Order: sequence, then C-alpha cells, then structure tokens
Amino acid sequence: MSVIDLAQTAICPAANVHALFLSFDRKAGADATQTRRAIGQLAQALDGWIALDASARSSWVIGVGSEAWDDLADAARPRELASFPQFDDAVAPLPNTPHALFLHLRSEREDLCFEAGELARSTLADVADLIDAVPCFRYMGGRDMTGFVDGTENPTPDERPGVALVDDDAPFDGGSYLHVQRFVHDLARWQTLPVPIQERVIGRTKADDEEMDDEQKPPTAHIARVVIEEDGEELSIVRQSLPYGTVGGERGLYFISYCKSPRPFTLMLARMYTRRDGPSDHLLQFTRAVTGAAYFVPPRAMLSNWSDA
Repeated sequence: MSVIDLAQTAICPAANVHALFLSFDRKAGADATQTRRAIGQLAQALDGWIALDASARSSWVIGVGSEAWDDLADAARPRELASFPQFDDAVAPLPNTPHALFLHLRSEREDLCFEAGELARSTLADVADLIDAVPCFRYMGGRDMTGFVDGTENPTPDERPGVALVDDDAPFDGGSYLHVQRFVHDLARWQTLPVPIQERVIGRTKADDEEMDDEQKPPTAHIARVVIEEDGEELSIVRQSLPYGTVGGERGLYFISYCKSPRPFTLMLARMYTRRDGPSDHLLQFTRAVTGAAYFVPPRAMLSNWSDA
C-alpha cells in the first residue's frame, strides 16, 4: 500500500475554491480516551460529508498539536515532532500559538465548508472548545491579496506525496508535519509601492508570474529567501495556503504547509526571519504573522482506531 493510500484526504490535492481552518483546545476535564474517541468519530462523519457531493472535491485533515500529542494521542511521538520554531535573533515577531487540534476543511462549495465546520464543532462539543474559525477563498485565479500568484513553487501533483507524506517512521507512515501561520497584510502601505518595487520585494513579475533573473532579483526578495537548494536539489513543502479577509476588515494569507519532515519549513522560516544566512525577507515589512503552530497529521488508520477507543 502506498503512503497516499494511508493519508488523510486534504494534504495533497490541487487547491479548492474554499477552505475553512478551525483550531480547538481540549475542555477542562475531558480525558484523553474520550477525546480520541470523539476525534475518530469526527473522521468517520467527515467521510460522510465528502459523499454529499462528489463533484465538490471536498476533503479534510485533522492535526494534533505538538504540545498536545503526548497526553492526547496515546502513541509514541512522531520522530521529528516539535513546537513551532522560534529564533532569538528574529527580526520580526514570530508568534507561537499552539492548540490541541487543527482542522483543514476544503471544498468547491462554501456551504459545504460551513456544514463541515458545524459538524466538527458539534461532534467535538463535549471534549473541545472552538478557539478560531477562519474561512478562506481562492482569489483572482490563485493570487494572494498582494496581487501576486501564491504557491508557484509548489511541487506538481505527482510529486506531492513524496514531499508531504512520512514514509520512514512506521506507524506514522502516511502522516505529515503541518505548520500554520495567519498573516495580516498592510495592504494600504503595500499599495503605495509602484509595481516594479513590489516585484523586487517578491522576486517575481506581477502580471505574468515570471521569476526574476538572479542578477535582477534582490537578496531580500521573498523568493530568494524561501527557495533553498541542498546538494543541487530544491527543498520542497506542499503549500495549501489561501487568502482570507472581510470588506473593511483584516486581510491576509492563511499559510499552511505539509511536509514529511519539519526541517524544510524550519530552514525557510529562519531565512525569512533572521540574518544568519544573508538578509531577512523584505516582505515582512508589509505583513505580520499573528499566529503560528505545529501539528502532526496522523495516518487515517490511526484515527479509525481512535473511534473504537
């Protein structure tokens, strides 16, 4: 059986039009066995939710927080599971806002994302409190609120399982290391920049999404900081980020990445936020992270076992 057959469903597919991201903390007094059973029951219920409309390409992920794993999971710890990275020499705030559970709900239909969110809230009601719910959407053909295409460096669909899914740490094969950050953009300031300056901040052209030549691309450009090569190979993560926002309210990017190891994300974050290996990321002058958390996404069979706890 391949690792893709072992995995939860929302990790690898191409982007949907809509997503809903939910964060939960355990209720006081909810014991681990009761919580695991509710999580397993939710997984079964979400399988039924997918079946409501096959054409909507709905899918889901349930992740368990790094800080919650030992008490909640009743299983050995995944080999590389750690808290969200922190750097003493970070040039900008880098929040660590851990939660016990994280849900990634995806669909072509906004109403189905809402239904899945309500299903999750009600199924977990006795064991977990909903802390945060952020609906997100595909914007202008896959662009971030800055106007630039997001996720250009993502692996191809065929490459994604090999990048995102653990394949050498049984019984966690088919699982994934998940990192999330919610960014709030300073769009009023960003929009005062002429397009050529914006392009130098990002490292790509705005209209046609072409990467700048190395001799034109500033070392502070976002692309220059997060594209890392080791031994001639580019380090990869699977990004499933989407914009969010309300008219007149906060707008930004809900960053979410999956990988078979947390190391590539940690290296990318260090290159963005520190000056250890060249200048920090100029984009951080126009956006700020307000959350940050690390989770492990168990293989699907582990959740099935929990439903029988």
